[in-house]
Amino acid sequence: MSLELELKYLISAADAALLPDLLQLYPILRTTEPQSLLNAYFDTAEHWFRQHDMGLRSRLKLGRFEQTLKLAGQQHGALQIRPEYNVPCHGVIPQLDQFPAEVWPVDTDISALQTQLVELFRTDFQRSSWVVQLPDAEIEVVYDNGEVRAGERRQAISEMELELLSGRPQALFELAEFLLKALPLRTGWLSKAARGYQLFHNKTTARPKPLAAQQAAQPLLVYLQRLQQLENCYLQELAPDLLSEVEDALQQLAHQLTDEGQQLLSSQARTAARELAESGALVFNSQAYHLLLLKVSALLLQDV
Repeated sequence: MSLELELKYLISAADAALLPDLLQLYPILRTTEPQSLLNAYFDTAEHWFRQHDMGLRSRLKLGRFEQTLKLAGQQHGALQIRPEYNVPCHGVIPQLDQFPAEVWPVDTDISALQTQLVELFRTDFQRSSWVVQLPDAEIEVVYDNGEVRAGERRQAISEMELELLSGRPQALFELAEFLLKALPLRTGWLSKAARGYQLFHNKTTARPKPLAAQQAAQPLLVYLQRLQQLENCYLQELAPDLLSEVEDALQQLAHQLTDEGQQLLSSQARTAARELAESGALVFNSQAYHLLLLKVSALLLQDV
């Protein structure tokens, strides 16, 4: 098992072309020219894997198949933390008995589950990558360009991911901050798999439910996730009423940051709320807004 710690950002192809020159400011351990990655995602007709917050994928790369099982994890801001298991396979259809037995919930009938697998969607893209050497960390930067495909429905992929290979986790955020200040990036909220599921079901992101009255165990995480879910809902629906909810979410985030002694971040969240009230959805293109999300994510990582 490996623990995937990565940051995801949406970026245009034109801006991604600037990445090689920007990254030359750091020692580059390895550069990989664009490679085709063909990915098929599986579940059962009853969505057993989705119900267990698991993701099952096979990937063809350089003529070899690999299957991946991702388990339940955490997401806040651009940061995704998720345990995953990767093992070789002989073809596009995963072989579930090749994964370690401990990954499955108690009493899972692996043989029955195998017979129920169906392919739902594909994410096929070209990946370029650079391994960057920082003083206390190695980070892989990748750019993916392609599409999510579910039947006749298509959605473009153009995104950058930063994954910590070794070393100090905070270095991941420092490199991301440098790139955020150099390029017009947008914080990624939906994974490729989540986008595939939406495309497969022809649905958009569900609006979040009202916050419960009781105190959450991790209120800062709850407020950040709610903010990003509302932002994503707005970008998909373009419904004006969602903007007032986003403004409220920013104010709630600011209040919680104050309670946790993060006065500067709280002030930045309130500024974003004011800008939203004045300029509407333009705030979602603001560098300051995405830097705020990054810094709150870094703060949350300290508690992981």
